[in-house]
Amino acid sequence: MEALKDYGLPAEALELEITENIAINREDTGELVRLHEAGVQLALDDFGTGYASLAYLTRLPLSRIKVDRSFIANMMLNNQVAAIVRLLIAMAHNLDLHVIAEGVETAEQADFLRQEKCEEAQGFLYAKPLPAAEFEAFLRTRQIAGAPAEGRQAKERFEPPRAKPSRRRRSPRS
Repeated sequence: MEALKDYGLPAEALELEITENIAINREDTGELVRLHEAGVQLALDDFGTGYASLAYLTRLPLSRIKVDRSFIANMMLNNQVAAIVRLLIAMAHNLDLHVIAEGVETAEQADFLRQEKCEEAQGFLYAKPLPAAEFEAFLRTRQIAGAPAEGRQAKERFEPPRAKPSRRRRSPRS
């Protein structure tokens, strides 16, 4: 939080990505809860590939999940994988979480995700990883479909941001 203060940034400007492995090995979630309460967004990265229990989705103060690229790469080739992607998106939405699809490489994948109401996508379809200076130039010159002109992004936002409902977490005992 000190770094945010030092640079004059609001906590909402920071999103931390945690992997399932970090979540599994973290007994005390107090620090994550404090960050979330301060406004920092938390994303569970590479979701679906680790050994995390679904209980972590209710224990951790998450803002979004990032569906692992291995699902996205195969969802157009395998109906079972497509069903899993649909399930992950629907489950996340039912938990008031946003969804980012990682590794989107084709327009067909993007169309599928848009149809399933996935809020965001990232991958080579939009841009390859770039060094900081090149990324800055990319942001100045490229408008991604659906991204607001004043906040161009290297990932596509499929829907306009919706008002985030108040997140009432159930206690583990309810």
